[in-house]
Amino acid sequence: MLNLVRLATILAALGWIAFIAADLRPFTGIDPDASPAEMAAELDGVLDRAMQRYSIAGVAAGALRDGEVIWSARRGEAQAGGSPVTGETAFNLGSISKPVTVWAVLALARDGRIDLDAPIQPYLTRFTLPDSEYDVSGVTVRRLLQHVAGINIHGYGGYSPEEDQPADIVELSQTYEPLQLVREPGTDPSYSGGGYVLLQMMIEDVSGQGFDAYVREQVFAPLGMDHSGFIEAELPTRSAAFNYYRREITDLRDVALAAAGVYMSGDDMENFLRAHLDGGGVLPASWLDQAFAPSEGTPNIGMSYTRLETPRGLLIGHGGNNSSWNAQIYIRPETGDGFYFMTNATSGAQLDFDLSCTWLSAAREMDVEEVCAEAYELTHQISLAAGLTGLGAIGIAYWLLAGFAAGRRRFSVPPSGRGPVRLTVRLVLCAVSVIAASVAAWFFYTNSVMWRTQVILIDEMPVDEFERLLPAVLVLLTGLALSLWSSPVPRAVSGAGKARQA
Repeated sequence: MLNLVRLATILAALGWIAFIAADLRPFTGIDPDASPAEMAAELDGVLDRAMQRYSIAGVAAGALRDGEVIWSARRGEAQAGGSPVTGETAFNLGSISKPVTVWAVLALARDGRIDLDAPIQPYLTRFTLPDSEYDVSGVTVRRLLQHVAGINIHGYGGYSPEEDQPADIVELSQTYEPLQLVREPGTDPSYSGGGYVLLQMMIEDVSGQGFDAYVREQVFAPLGMDHSGFIEAELPTRSAAFNYYRREITDLRDVALAAAGVYMSGDDMENFLRAHLDGGGVLPASWLDQAFAPSEGTPNIGMSYTRLETPRGLLIGHGGNNSSWNAQIYIRPETGDGFYFMTNATSGAQLDFDLSCTWLSAAREMDVEEVCAEAYELTHQISLAAGLTGLGAIGIAYWLLAGFAAGRRRFSVPPSGRGPVRLTVRLVLCAVSVIAASVAAWFFYTNSVMWRTQVILIDEMPVDEFERLLPAVLVLLTGLALSLWSSPVPRAVSGAGKARQA
């Protein structure tokens, strides 16, 4: 019997290692010289695999070359059991709202209604920045756009239907977390949704219009973006939000529209990306140059856009994660190359590992391993953790089963042990293991907490790898609990058992 246990343990260990190795996340690269048809076919394959593997409900994605759309994908559901995703389906884009806000602010400057290098405070009629140890006059419009104005609040959380929502942006700035100047303006870059809330207030105060109305009039309408906006009720083709189980869930409501509240369709996104090449009739080239120029604090950030130098020119981009919504955009103005994806699913951030990396391998003219080194490292680390945890669980199972096979351990109620102190410690550790396993199973395998729109724990988490790690953890904890509950067999009894077997 003991030999059978040993053989089964070896086979289980080898099988687990083989499973982890065979199921490592695949990454695909595209030759920069690939034809549009070849690139489209490769991106199609990656997207189809990713949607199935990561349980993504709906996606709109596309790629541009020389300013022309060479790939446009509309996949999955916009409503549970209902309408599919189309080119007119609007998705929430989270922080990609900030580039839209950049265009709205530059439209004000284009018309001479604001000065980008002037302090923002004189433009605000409803809100006053509180006194600070730093000079508030250094909080200029340009610095707010570039995230170097020293304003606090990285980002805002939305509000569920059960929560009281602030009446407007001013109340949000007073109740969510008071907006204030916390760093010397123009020095260290620090991503600030709070700074974009100030810009939203400025647009409303200067224009005399609501933020949504102004952006529609000055940006969306001229670019032919008829299925985009910040007011959900005015978007009849808006997608629903979905959790990891592809169940439709109640979306959170955003008040910080300029920071994270925009909804945009795939067709409209293609128009928006093309406008980055020549301004689309909204912004002259000189204003686009200012939007893409490096900030005071770092060459890697422009007016909210990330900046990546590539062999064929500057590549700019921005990502967005809002509860169940995930999106990413890239555009290289000099060549007209562009890419985007938007999803309505909690696990949609996984496309940044697979789909974005695939396109970037061609756009940046680098090996995919180099482009996605960070993604490789993270996913492989989690897979390694899953492998080691599984081996640990197999080791505990072997120790327990071998003990039973050799007649050295048994289950008894209550369990026995060598001395009351050691027994008490064992039982406490056993209880802790049971509780930990139960909480983990409830948290990740039910719809009670995890995968809810109120919980953004999944953002940037490699779901597939994590779902291999979690069962290994549960088996490890369960085996540990059983081992701690089992009782050692007294040597005299064990010896008698062996004598009877003989």
